Amino acid sequence: MKNLRSRARLSFLVVLLLAVIAAVSPSWASTGNIEISDLTGSWLVSLHGTTGCGYVDMEADVTLSSSGAGTATLITHGQCGDNTLTGQSFTIKTLKTDGQGTAGLSCGTACGWNFDIQVSPDRSKFNLVDVSSANPGNYVEGEAVLQSPKGNISISDLTGSWQATLFGITGCGTGSTVLNFTLNTSGVASTVDETNHTTGCGTSSGKYELTILTLNPDGSGTANISCGAGCGWNFDIQVSPDRSAFNLVDVSKENPGNFQAGAAINNSTAGRVVPADLAGNWTLVQYGTGGCGVETMAATFTLSAGGSSTNATEYPHSGCGNTVTTGNTFTITSLNADGSGTANLTCGTDCGFNYAIQVAADRSTFNLVDVKDGGNYWVGTAIHE
Repeated sequence: MKNLRSRARLSFLVVLLLAVIAAVSPSWASTGNIEISDLTGSWLVSLHGTTGCGYVDMEADVTLSSSGAGTATLITHGQCGDNTLTGQSFTIKTLKTDGQGTAGLSCGTACGWNFDIQVSPDRSKFNLVDVSSANPGNYVEGEAVLQSPKGNISISDLTGSWQATLFGITGCGTGSTVLNFTLNTSGVASTVDETNHTTGCGTSSGKYELTILTLNPDGSGTANISCGAGCGWNFDIQVSPDRSAFNLVDVSKENPGNFQAGAAINNSTAGRVVPADLAGNWTLVQYGTGGCGVETMAATFTLSAGGSSTNATEYPHSGCGNTVTTGNTFTITSLNADGSGTANLTCGTDCGFNYAIQVAADRSTFNLVDVKDGGNYWVGTAIHE
């Protein structure tokens, strides 16, 4: 007679073992098998930088096909005025399985940018930076966020504490900004702790107010930051499907002379972020101004479990030309349990950047902003390969 009870117990143990393995194994989205077809869907690409028209904020709304090709509506708000260009092309040209790749965006006849990109492991975000020697005088950087395919995002989903980084031009000139705030269930942060680092007003701190004005179920919406009487910015935003991040871009005609764009990341509510969580390969993109004037830069590095790297390779694109520098260091100099912290990137002898950072709850990305170093104004995002 067969022992059916023993066979049932064995089957149960096999199922249990498989469940345990699944629980402790990384998801398919983090195992380095990213394909172009994974990016199928609608995206909001927020960009900022310097072009032939001076400084400009840009928003590209694009739906990518499974082959990585899409038609974009490009909204520009810059020192040359405001324009909406329909029928532009956005194309993922190349993509490695680790998420590194290239993309192109057109902006009219004989106009466009060639970007290096890094896709996040969950395929919901990618950063972009133009460091091509074929585009002298063009310095553009930004972040793309996927609209939620399930379409069930609400304002209350954003409840919690956030850090946002911005770069742009205001009445205080060119500068970088970091904002720390807590949104209530209505999407309002009545007290925003802000640090501005600008060419015209130096480094200062203040209290702002941030409000999520509208939010569609796919995560697209609008927000406002008020900085006092007659002062503020209106942003288009796109919330990521997992609600952990959103990008911001001011393309409003109501804000002539003001150009701001950036990214926001939710602080980890679990409070368990440690440097070892960041071990692995990263791609950082940034835009700013320094000793070589306006510059975009890509940097790749591998962080140890202690949060340091000695193999950072940098690809600067600036008025000093295009170079590749190796053997630089990237160091997580402090990291709080909620993912907020500081970092440093060297760029040669007596050259470097000191950042405030915020790590996303899933540890796949962090934003960076330099609001400390005199004469340096930088903002960017880093994404884990």
